[in-house]
Amino acid sequence: MHRRFTTFTTVVLGGALLAACGGASEGPAKPAAPAAPAAPAAPVEAPAPAQPVVPDTPPLTAAERAAAAGRIFFLAEREGGATIDAILPSGQGAKTMLQGTPGDGPPSVLPGPIAPGGELMAIITVDEHEGAHFERIEVRPLGAEGELGEPLWRSDAAPQVRSPAWSPDGRTLAFEAAFSSFRDIYGLDLADRAKPKLNRLTDHPAGNYEPAWSPDGRRIAFVSSRDGNAEIYVMRADGSEPQRVTHFQLDDWGPVWSKDGSLLAFISNRESADRIFLCKPDGSELRRLTPDGPEGRKAFEPAEAEPTFTPDGQGLVFSTRTGPQQGALRRADLKTGAITPLTAGTSSDREPTFSPDGKLLVFASDRDGDPELYLMRPDGTGVTRLTERKGVDWLPRWSPR
Repeated sequence: MHRRFTTFTTVVLGGALLAACGGASEGPAKPAAPAAPAAPAAPVEAPAPAQPVVPDTPPLTAAERAAAAGRIFFLAEREGGATIDAILPSGQGAKTMLQGTPGDGPPSVLPGPIAPGGELMAIITVDEHEGAHFERIEVRPLGAEGELGEPLWRSDAAPQVRSPAWSPDGRTLAFEAAFSSFRDIYGLDLADRAKPKLNRLTDHPAGNYEPAWSPDGRRIAFVSSRDGNAEIYVMRADGSEPQRVTHFQLDDWGPVWSKDGSLLAFISNRESADRIFLCKPDGSELRRLTPDGPEGRKAFEPAEAEPTFTPDGQGLVFSTRTGPQQGALRRADLKTGAITPLTAGTSSDREPTFSPDGKLLVFASDRDGDPELYLMRPDGTGVTRLTERKGVDWLPRWSPR
């Protein structure tokens, strides 16, 4: 299996992944520098319990794939360097859209989130030279055939410029950057695309990270170490009235809003292992997403990551570690608490991303030996390999056009 793909470090690129941090005084302790796909942390030295049996089902039909709208952008790492590629759900039309810097080092380009409507895409570029590391965010237009135009805006370079997140109306891109502080959150107003306006939304020396927009676009959840350790906060979209949501002496990070804005999902190491928790935006009604296994937590410490609310708002799909180099996808019913296995956990499965209409999921897996992208229905049936070229394909972004 590919070393980069099976190294379980976290890269948070907004909805997924490119976030970094240090200790409690420097930001969230868990997210790491951009270098490898997201996945759970190392398990304790104990045998893993048997994983649920997920029955094999026929792959998606050609008609089902042809009917799926949009196209899927992803990071492709092959000999000669990393590229941002795109492919139709049918498996046709595979094409390189942006070439990174040639070489065998870490990726120099990473696909960020695509704006609602599919007209704009955030790109993170990474430059490493003589021991120096600098990042930028670009905003590029997307053409009707998936082609990436020249940047409408490019940030200044800084040691960290990451975690881009689009507002629901696609007008503002929030992100974290170390422009003039350890880390703060900025908002790029693109109402006038000819004259983008950059606004600073936080100003605190302890660090602020991982902005996540509420569905109505009026609030932003984020992570801050201003009170000593990484906690979840919520502020207005203009950066005013920050309110602390979580209160615990260990780290909380990775906030995600439910579709109706009534819940926040986040990851916490408050129980030693990384687990997903839910709460109201004011911090009330806190609960853990998953129960302990039948053998108890001492038998195997799961590491949960990548919480993704289902489009209907009734469930949450997430990844969880099932072994030293294995991970599975699960679905939690928010009403009943029932956990449904979507993949068996015998390979490394991660990065679940819904299609715009919610009818399909794309995810990354090394189940066939070579890390590739796969499609399946939201209930785990119809698993179908999407990409076929030798190399590492990951970080999928599903565009509506």
